[in-house]
Amino acid sequence: MTDQSGEISKVKQMIEESSRIVVMLGVGAVIESGGENLWSSRECYRIEGIYHKSPDEMMSVGYYSARRDKFFDFYKREIISVDLKPAGLYDDLKRLQARGKIHKIITQSYYDLHNEAGLRDVVELHGNIRRNHCSQCGKEFSVEYIKEAKGVPLCDECKSAIRPGILLFGETIHNDLMTEAVNACEEADLILVLGTNMYDNMVKFCTEDYKSDRVVLITKEDHFTDRYADVVIHGRVSDILPQVM
Repeated sequence: MTDQSGEISKVKQMIEESSRIVVMLGVGAVIESGGENLWSSRECYRIEGIYHKSPDEMMSVGYYSARRDKFFDFYKREIISVDLKPAGLYDDLKRLQARGKIHKIITQSYYDLHNEAGLRDVVELHGNIRRNHCSQCGKEFSVEYIKEAKGVPLCDECKSAIRPGILLFGETIHNDLMTEAVNACEEADLILVLGTNMYDNMVKFCTEDYKSDRVVLITKEDHFTDRYADVVIHGRVSDILPQVM
């Protein structure tokens, strides 16, 4: 294993010197919390074997509109029935936030791990499974309501289909959320990219106009874009964060 003590010391000093840290959470945070990356080769193969379609197709706005029964069968079984518990990294971020260090947290995860852990100032780029609404009248519904529904979950008032509160393939991220995320990165004195890589669309777009040389990448796997970060530490985020704090 490569000695990363120098990088860890450098990041620890960066954190001590910073007061406007922006944290970008990738799929690694979900994996460390007990979930899967549905778009990994293994999961894509498994899903296509069961449903005969890719995750992109099953989670698309077109599939939700045209094959609502099959969409919700997939959504209930593969998305909202997954048993997740916030990994240790969320507790570490909460402590960092309590110290007044964090300016904003940006996540692509639609699981509610950050709220369950008590984090605040979170930009949910891809929505949240706990925020659902009727596609017709707008009445809000819990994720439990969707889980317990037989077949397609319908509004108990107007009988229209309920719309999951997450971003589906074929939809664009709300402009106000992207603006908030980009502005936060421009104002940051340190950006922590956790559990993803520099090729990630969220990371590329939000850091495009970041002028400083204080982007820290902490992730399990190496990637050819690691060179675009100023400091790189490879490992589980939940193992590394306590060392740099």
